[in-house]
Amino acid sequence: MNYYDLAIARKSVRSFTAKKISDKTRSEIEDYGNRCECLTPGTAVEWRYFEGDILEQLSGCAGYHGFMVEAPYYMVLLTEEKELALENAGFAGEDMVLKLTQLGLGSCWITILDGGKLKEQLGIISDKRPAALIAYGYEKAELGTMRIDIKSPSDIHMKKRSGLIAPKLYIEDAVYEGKWGTPSQIDLWPRNSNLYRALIAACCAPTALNRQPFRFIMDGHEIYLIILEDEMTTGENEALNTGIVMHHFAMVMTRQSGLHGAWNLKPEQKDLGLPEGARVVGSFEI
Repeated sequence: MNYYDLAIARKSVRSFTAKKISDKTRSEIEDYGNRCECLTPGTAVEWRYFEGDILEQLSGCAGYHGFMVEAPYYMVLLTEEKELALENAGFAGEDMVLKLTQLGLGSCWITILDGGKLKEQLGIISDKRPAALIAYGYEKAELGTMRIDIKSPSDIHMKKRSGLIAPKLYIEDAVYEGKWGTPSQIDLWPRNSNLYRALIAACCAPTALNRQPFRFIMDGHEIYLIILEDEMTTGENEALNTGIVMHHFAMVMTRQSGLHGAWNLKPEQKDLGLPEGARVVGSFEI
């Protein structure tokens, strides 16, 4: 897959047509689920696929503050309980999302509110916990795009916007040099370099409620991913966010370019001048 182009093209779709997915495409999706990229390959995951109107079953166990995405298809990613299991689920789930994008399908991550109830309502029998719910199908063409509009933790609703949607996080605001707050020289980098493209892809990563609570610090031959404490992001969503951002960056840096590398999830602690509520979740050798 061309991970860079797919990361740029991917968007959260919240309006779908009733068009059926062909048996061939469904088979390709399910086959890919058995071999999608993972952050921690030793963590077992499994997918369950659902078709048709299951909104009633999802009521009370998934959604955004009472809002639920209505789609013709849904998939649930389950994971065994292990350290960094949710980060791995975010990584694997986003790999699947980009596969859906490659197949011409739209998708949207949906927050799971009650995993036990979700399993019960959907009849899922498994010893693994639901980590992610993804709505998918063919996008419904509309003049406006449904976006999450956030004013406060208690005031979140959907809003239709038209026109060009700006990048989620501008790269100039996302990357520091050496210490927190020190501007990088990123404007001098070649635009076609692997690192520049990997950071652009990371800045396009979806996060819960579009909060984008992450930044990068470059220090010599290491780049650190920093997660910011955010009052509107739960611990579960923070972990999923981390895996999703790591996926966008790593896939462009490695799979697409042919270079070797992986996220170090327990990096050496360094004084990066981080503000209160910010922490390092991983480093990547560049």
